[in-house]
Amino acid sequence: MNPYTQFALLTASSLRMLPHIALYLCNKRVHDQDLKHYGEGDGGVVTFVKVCTRQRVYRNLFYYRLGEYKSFFIKWLLPPERTLNIWCRDIGAGCHFEHNYATYLNAERIGENFYCLHLVTLGNDCHGHRPTVGNNVKIFTGATVFGGVSIGDNVTIGAGAVVNSDVPGNATVAGNPARIVKLNGEKVDLPLRG
Repeated sequence: MNPYTQFALLTASSLRMLPHIALYLCNKRVHDQDLKHYGEGDGGVVTFVKVCTRQRVYRNLFYYRLGEYKSFFIKWLLPPERTLNIWCRDIGAGCHFEHNYATYLNAERIGENFYCLHLVTLGNDCHGHRPTVGNNVKIFTGATVFGGVSIGDNVTIGAGAVVNSDVPGNATVAGNPARIVKLNGEKVDLPLRG
C-alpha cells in the first residue's frame, strides 16, 4: 500500500480510536506484549492502531484486558468479534488469537504466550470445573479442552483434539480422545492419565 494512503487511513482511523489509544497508554506494557505476536510491529501507538483497526479478535483481547466496565463505553466505536467469548479470570501477557470465530474460552487461568485458533472450546464439565492452561500453549482449530484439567507449559494441542485429562508439560497431544504423540521432543504414543 502506498505510504501516503496508509498514513491517511491510519489518521482517519485514529480519530475514532482516541479513547482506545488513551486506554492503551494506561497499560502499554501488557498490550505491547500481545501486539508483538500480530506481525505489525513490536508495539507502540502506530502498531496498536494498525492491529486494532484490522483485527477484530485483537479487540476482544484488548477489551478483555480493560475489563467489562471500562470497555462498555467504547466497544461501539470498534466492535469486537461477536463469536469469540472470553470468560477467564486471568490471561497472561503475549496472547495471540488468530481468526477466532466460534471460540469459547472458559478457563480458570491461561498462562503467558497463549496461541489459539478458531473453533476452540475451553469449557467446564458437569461439575463446573474449568481447565487451567500453562505458559507457551498452542491450541489449534477445533480442539476441545474441558473439565478441571491442567495443561502444562510448552504444550501443543492438535486440531480436533478432545482433552479431558491432564496434559504434562513439553507435550503435543492429538486425537479424540487425545493421546500424547510427542513428549520432550521425542515421538511417542501414550494415553493421557485421568
